[in-house]
Amino acid sequence: MAAVSPYFQAMFSSPLKESLDGVVQLQDVCPSVIQNVLTYIYTGQVVLTLDTAEQLFSTASRLQIIPLLDHCCRFLMKILSLENCLGIYTLAFAHNKQDLLQATLSYISHNLSQLSEEEDFCHLDLQTLISIIASDSLMVSSELTIYQALRCWWKCKPEDRRPHFIELMRYIRIPLLTPKELSEVKKDWLDAKGDEIGMLYRSSEKRAQGSLPSLRQGMYSKKIVCVDLHVREDPSLKDQDFYVDCYDPLLGEWERLTALKSLMCPGCLAIGNRLYIAGGTHQDDSISDTLHEYNSFTNKWFQLASMSVPRSMHGFLAYKQKLFAIGGWNGSSVLATAECFDLIQKAWTPISRLPLQLQLFCSAVLNSKLYLIGGETLEDGHHQNSQGLLIYETKSDTWAQLPLGIVCLSAGAVAMDNGIYVIGGYCLSTPRPRSRSQNPFVTPVLRATSRCFFIKEDGSIDKDGIIPSLPEKTGASGVVRWKRRIYVLGGENGFRFNKAIYYWESGDNSWTKCKAKLPISYSGVSDFGCTTLNVPNSHIRSLI
Repeated sequence: MAAVSPYFQAMFSSPLKESLDGVVQLQDVCPSVIQNVLTYIYTGQVVLTLDTAEQLFSTASRLQIIPLLDHCCRFLMKILSLENCLGIYTLAFAHNKQDLLQATLSYISHNLSQLSEEEDFCHLDLQTLISIIASDSLMVSSELTIYQALRCWWKCKPEDRRPHFIELMRYIRIPLLTPKELSEVKKDWLDAKGDEIGMLYRSSEKRAQGSLPSLRQGMYSKKIVCVDLHVREDPSLKDQDFYVDCYDPLLGEWERLTALKSLMCPGCLAIGNRLYIAGGTHQDDSISDTLHEYNSFTNKWFQLASMSVPRSMHGFLAYKQKLFAIGGWNGSSVLATAECFDLIQKAWTPISRLPLQLQLFCSAVLNSKLYLIGGETLEDGHHQNSQGLLIYETKSDTWAQLPLGIVCLSAGAVAMDNGIYVIGGYCLSTPRPRSRSQNPFVTPVLRATSRCFFIKEDGSIDKDGIIPSLPEKTGASGVVRWKRRIYVLGGENGFRFNKAIYYWESGDNSWTKCKAKLPISYSGVSDFGCTTLNVPNSHIRSLI
């Protein structure tokens, strides 16, 4: 027993009565439960039901028999249902078992409205209830749903629970209620004390001051955002005309977010609800060194510290609270430098130089490594197609260079399925359709391809990778991952541009063409920033 339980080890190895007598009495544990514990210790097996699993879970937690505790935990996760999830959550909360807590809270968060009408919800103690309603992960589209759940809990024992009103209302994010929802809440408390109703009004005033609390998970959704879709050559367009366009893959609809300015070939990525735009080419063909941050929860842009050099057609990736700007074009030469921006320190620092100057590559993060695929390098003052792959190890600040064996420029790259999917791009020599940033070294380069392939973590191409070719040849498209899908938006093939949207879902035999197109009046667009971003639902955006 002492070999598997720190509890018994402490009992039998200390100068306690149990150690001297060789007997440990567990007064409040059922003998059949102890028998099951012993069976598991000596055989590694035990028959579980909901009742026995909960009893064994409590006993294993108390006796610190971790293998049995984890075994019960896995079983309880598998049998979660509307009938038992609140009881299992209460058990996990009492024993602070984090993995079971997270699993049950996730289940509860998707079914809160229905669960609030169950008898088990009425029996939740105050602290367990607070741990649920305080969570950001609740999948509710409206804060009113959480308030209504609280109201159900109050009505079970109104006199006993009325003293908890102020404490519980502190967990209702009142500024997230619409005016109509807020009036419903206030009607419930017309007979409330002055200080209680005053708290409601003070909280609602925060919204008018532009101070919103954090959103619940169900109040926003991941959408595809595109930066600089519009005709940059139009001299009548001002910075405020270059909106960030936002596409909802579920609804197939577009909406506009706050404008930034025209930036072709920028670095574009998002972390949660924050969109980052680094570098790019201005309307006058000068190269930008700026870093901008857009917070979709406040609908505001901020300018952060600038990069050490201007960059366009570069790599821009995020890993562990750091943004990496890699290679690119600075207006006069292809770059081999790279730098990272620390989101905590708010400052740029250089990282190891690339083994070669590189631009127009596609890039992705896989585990702790940054992958740069293909691209264009500079040799003896002339552009050359890179047929290689660079892998940057963030832990050691080192680069590895591997052969790829194919030309791949202006493609898209998406990390998924423990590898990287490379989508479209340019592959064969034909005259380049246009000058990029008045680059004096531009030479004839490429023809678009419909080719798609899969790169394994070690950098080798998986010849058995199952991803179909694109329906049309395209390069410089917006390529992003949305859930288990890869989306391809717009793009070009020589002088031909398109505005179609396609997606491929892992396991499908072909690409699907969306009914929606890029929200532009002309034939198509390429070289725009594209990523996915958490964007508040429309009724929440109306409160911002």
